[in-house]
Amino acid sequence: MTGSWSRWLVAVVFLALVVGRGTAEVQCSDAVSQLLPCEGFLLGGDTAPSAGCCVSVQSLANIAAASQSDRKALCQCFKDTAKTFPINLDNARQLPQLCHVNINVAIDPSVNCDSL
Repeated sequence: MTGSWSRWLVAVVFLALVVGRGTAEVQCSDAVSQLLPCEGFLLGGDTAPSAGCCVSVQSLANIAAASQSDRKALCQCFKDTAKTFPINLDNARQLPQLCHVNINVAIDPSVNCDSL
């Protein structure tokens, strides 16, 4: 009886780990906070992103690369943020290229986050 109980417990723990991987770990407030060094560029006041901004973008790119659920969470976060704040969308679209980062999460209010 003890053997079947321990196998059942191992199966439940394994299932929890597998299911847990499908949920996003990133919080929108944390992602937006990370982009604070980019504020001047994203709002259109600065002509180029700062070095600190690019470090933050690289960090977010690493998060986005971690899992599809994180990419979707970041996408939805950026989509909602772009609707709320007066972000210069041209600057936002250029940010990954200017920071030499390959990120598949757009900062755009019209992006379809489910397609990621």
